[in-house]
Amino acid sequence: MPASRASATATATATATATAAAVVVWDTAWNELLKIRPRVPVGLPVGVMRIARRALRGVLVEAVEARDAIRWGVACTGAERLVDGRARVRLSDGGVTECDILIATDGASSKIRAGLRPGDGLRFAGAVCLSGTARFAGGVVPEPMDRDWGIVLGGGGGKCLFVSPVDERSALWSLSYLASGPRECKKPPLSEEESQEICQEALEVGKVFNEPFQTLVRGTDPSTVMVFNAMDKQPFANVDREYRDDQAPVVFIGDSNHAVSPFAGNGANLAMMDGWDLAEQMCKSSSLRAALVSYDRLSVPRARSTVKMSHMSITVGHSQGWRLFFYVLLLRLVRFIFFR
Repeated sequence: MPASRASATATATATATATAAAVVVWDTAWNELLKIRPRVPVGLPVGVMRIARRALRGVLVEAVEARDAIRWGVACTGAERLVDGRARVRLSDGGVTECDILIATDGASSKIRAGLRPGDGLRFAGAVCLSGTARFAGGVVPEPMDRDWGIVLGGGGGKCLFVSPVDERSALWSLSYLASGPRECKKPPLSEEESQEICQEALEVGKVFNEPFQTLVRGTDPSTVMVFNAMDKQPFANVDREYRDDQAPVVFIGDSNHAVSPFAGNGANLAMMDGWDLAEQMCKSSSLRAALVSYDRLSVPRARSTVKMSHMSITVGHSQGWRLFFYVLLLRLVRFIFFR
């Protein structure tokens, strides 16, 4: 998260990794190919904050409930525009509600987007991921992912490994490989047998990686194991050819507009920036249309850039042969010139 945005979640910093952690690219033997420590802006303690999702969620929920109520356990299942210029939203409990403006934040698999923009769905980005979180109750997270986070290039096997500390005693790993199409997703809760099968598959697929990869997989909490596909979609402008001032505006922000794969490493940040910018433009603009036009100018370019960057990350992380040799050489050259 950019430090300029981090102040909005200051109360969550107690659970943040607020030390000078670095973003690293390793080879399969865990030799550093590139290590980047973010610059610290004047007046701030760190250049970036890595805040646990549960802590961030707690901050956001507390802020909302201080002013309004949240209907827990009820999801939006669809929406339609009414002739009187309002929007009707269908709910999972069978109820409906009407509103003057609908802000869709229902994620990458948005039911609202599916109903109002059929055909504008997710696209497979080319990689399948096996993932889990290792927990070390009686010890500490092994080096080097006890502090730093980043990717391990696959040594010519077309595999890529992402590792990241979660806290002092746990670390996340995600092993990915290229595929011609998406695979059946498996998400918690899984049976113990399913979790063991996925971990065993990870050990086999990732045998090119040296320790402590094997230690991470063997220490994985079965309740965190999953299989998912890298999926994404390009952003779109909320004010387009079909936008009409006499209809209830439906504003898509976050993943409901521009879903990104984990290889972007920026999905939650984009969503929070969207929320901030939309609110700011609605407060300062003379009309709703003007606010949305200004918001689109901010949101669409950065989301498009993030999707492009994620595709590049997939290409580099899973490179083989001469491409892998070229990227390793380039990373070492960049480190020698800029990060000595």
